[in-house]
Amino acid sequence: MKRRSFVTIIPAVISGVRPELMTGGTAVPEQPSRRPGPPLEVSTVDGVTIKIHEQKGKVVLVDVMTTVCPTCKVASAGLQKLYKELGSKGFCPVGVALDVGAASHLTGYRQQHGITFPLGVAPRDRVVSYLQHSPMKPLMVPTLVFLDRRGNISAIEVGWRGEEIVRASILKLLSEGPQRRRPR
Repeated sequence: MKRRSFVTIIPAVISGVRPELMTGGTAVPEQPSRRPGPPLEVSTVDGVTIKIHEQKGKVVLVDVMTTVCPTCKVASAGLQKLYKELGSKGFCPVGVALDVGAASHLTGYRQQHGITFPLGVAPRDRVVSYLQHSPMKPLMVPTLVFLDRRGNISAIEVGWRGEEIVRASILKLLSEGPQRRRPR
């Protein structure tokens, strides 16, 4: 029997998602083609409001998480490493915590995990709408939303599949470069 980590299994069991869909590279993006990212504003612990839909020119990864989720903590650490490595190339992760009282926990969470990328909160109903997720279904965390340099959502992944797999997705989006308009 293949052993699975406690960190991966517990969020899956609580939410009812099969653990194999959260690990090992078997997750499939929820949408087959890219679509424009709808408006989403994140209020950061630094007092800044980041408008995700206005981050064109950067490869953005929106990390929908909670401060108490073990897998989210692993994802935050991995994203911090990737940000340190790829931030100067145009990669910008943005953590969005959804747990009740998250705003008061984020400064400590940031310090405890050494996070330097933007971290904040957004109303749950707006995040659910942004993800085009049914409010009748449980929202799994972490949920990672990959946006290309044009602000299009290229993939939504549930769970943390590991630093190497996420790095490959980011590098692919970074390599695409900005789309130039063709003269008419």
